[in-house]
Amino acid sequence: MNENVTPHGIHFIKRHFRVVAMLCALFSSTFNLSGCLGSLSNVPAPDYFQIDYPFQSSKCVEPFPGTLRVWPFSASTPFDHEQMFVTSPSLRVRFSSHYKWVSSAGDMITSHLMRDLSIGNIFQSIIPAGDPMPAAYGMSGQVYRFALEEGSSSRVLLEIEISFWREKPHAILFRKYFHYQSPPLTSTDPGEFAAAMSDLVSQLSTDLRNDLCTITQDSLHQAAD
Repeated sequence: MNENVTPHGIHFIKRHFRVVAMLCALFSSTFNLSGCLGSLSNVPAPDYFQIDYPFQSSKCVEPFPGTLRVWPFSASTPFDHEQMFVTSPSLRVRFSSHYKWVSSAGDMITSHLMRDLSIGNIFQSIIPAGDPMPAAYGMSGQVYRFALEEGSSSRVLLEIEISFWREKPHAILFRKYFHYQSPPLTSTDPGEFAAAMSDLVSQLSTDLRNDLCTITQDSLHQAAD
């Protein structure tokens, strides 16, 4: 033993490891984790998951006459972090310190919607918030829930509000709250969670594009008069 370690120091080290063990026991219960390793130096690297789905066409015929600027979607706490979250009907929230998304819910949804709006030719062009190019329209969103809910059966939940506006003269053209839930899952495995959430974001993308396509160019011109 190092002679420079005092009895007080030994007591502090023991207490530190008891606290770490308690935290590990708390967080490892999410997604049936097996528990923390005995040595902090051997903690495994996190496993990362992402939203992934094929593009689905929508019913749009003519694109909007202008460029759309998409602002990064934000997310309410705690869904503004990369950890995978599990909730309960009583609104209890747990998270995994090992299983994570590749980026936050808002960033992943923003990226996929921009891709789908571009491929679907909904607008003449799509640009991100930092692009200096002028835009005729803007879009933003707020994620309220992005989690797996445990109960009598486990489901994945996605709740988000999206706003769409004309820049000049400024006017809100579309604001809608979207709520989705997956069919019951067979397990709380993070891979099944990611696959189910991908399906929900895909449905969100299709519904959003179809809703935007109901806003005709005639109605836009009338709003500008």
